[in-house]
Parts: sequence; structure tokens; C-alpha cells
Amino acid sequence: MNKKCPITNDDVIDDCHIRIEFGYGSDLDMTTYSFSPIHDEVGKKVLDYIQSLMPKGHSIDEFGSNMIDEDFDFQEWSQENKRNHGLED
Repeated sequence: MNKKCPITNDDVIDDCHIRIEFGYGSDLDMTTYSFSPIHDEVGKKVLDYIQSLMPKGHSIDEFGSNMIDEDFDFQEWSQENKRNHGLED
């Protein structure tokens, strides 16, 4: 069964998830918006917009982390296992 992005209506698998939480001091205090899953392109456009709001010298990359690096220890994988998972030619 194909899932549809609630924003673009495009097919998605598990492309991207966005959660925005407002806290004390906001007129949207205690309001949370969850969009999940959404199309990869929507997530990239949101990141581009956030980057456009940031002051010079700062980047969205300061707030990101590569979960593959954190969740998998590829150093312990065999060459064959890495090839089978598309990590090496």
C-alpha cells in the first residue's frame, strides 16, 4: 500500500518527517504540528527556508546529525556486507 505525502500527495515510503513544537512565550504555546511521512522534497524546501532565515556565518548543518553514522558501526562490517548494502562498489 502506497502512502501519500499529506502536503504534495506524492507517494512516500519513509522519506521525511517534520515536527514543530511551540512552547512558553509563543502564542501557539503547547501546539505541536507533525507531518509524517512527507516527501523528501518538502523537507529539503523547509530546510532551505530555515537556512534563508539564518544569519550569515551560520548553517542548518549546525543542527543536523547523520543518524547512519550514529546508529551503525560500518567499520565492523565485512567488505561483502558493505557491497550488499550499497556502501561500496
